[in-house]
Amino acid sequence: MSDSRIHVPRIIHTIHATTDIYACRLLYQDALGGLVFAENYFPAEDRDCALLYVANHMVEPMAPRNPEDMSKPYARMASKIGQAFHSFELKVEDGKAASQAFRDAGATVASDYGVFFFVKPESTGGVLLEVCETAMPNDPYDRIGGWGEQVGTGHASGVLRLDHIACVTQEIDKAVRFFTEVVDGEVLSDARTELPQPARRVLLQIGDARVAFIQPDDVGGGPLGAFLGKTQNGIYALVWQVAEEAHARAHFDKLKLRQTGEGCVSPGFAIEPDDFLGARHEFVPG
Repeated sequence: MSDSRIHVPRIIHTIHATTDIYACRLLYQDALGGLVFAENYFPAEDRDCALLYVANHMVEPMAPRNPEDMSKPYARMASKIGQAFHSFELKVEDGKAASQAFRDAGATVASDYGVFFFVKPESTGGVLLEVCETAMPNDPYDRIGGWGEQVGTGHASGVLRLDHIACVTQEIDKAVRFFTEVVDGEVLSDARTELPQPARRVLLQIGDARVAFIQPDDVGGGPLGAFLGKTQNGIYALVWQVAEEAHARAHFDKLKLRQTGEGCVSPGFAIEPDDFLGARHEFVPG
């Protein structure tokens, strides 16, 4: 029997909305060993970005060039969520066909440029998605024999690979339906968690990455309730595997990046988001 779901071979990247591309890029390079391979400006949305890899996962710091210009959709979004994770991007084979398939499934599509577009959080169970058919410019992922998670080997942080993208939602069933019935994600586990508060946690395999959706029992309390209570696009944290926790902590100490166990959705620790331009990065043993 044919599978009518939209095929997603990989998650391309996670976008980090920031006000300072240069500072954000340097922070990923210094703290996590990020390797920058491209920078560009997109006139249609008047935004700058850098493309970099932390081990096996691409991150895209992105900033509006003129943040006061509310005629541009990215500037409007950045003004709402501030410095934070903005979205993650799904790779598809045909952008126009995927856009139509999402619309046919009842999803709301925005900023549709043909080869890439966005799917709004109300359609996905709470997370903003970018969807794209084209390769990133000069992406080392597409170089035969020239890319792999080993690109981060030797950096002082000891980051090995992305463990998962952690998302927090009030509509976990809707999220699971979207990512397993509209796109071809698969459920890996569906269980209770106490981290950082009582919640249901569903871990999905989407393309080449794992994504966890977490719905707290108390959507108005605790750190996850606080997250849900502010304007955000669903992505709570990127959780990384590290070779040795002590070495990672010592490296972050040298950079004066504060660490905490508060609010962690993983059995590890996090860099204080205020020290990482609003983005929450957590670290667990590899």
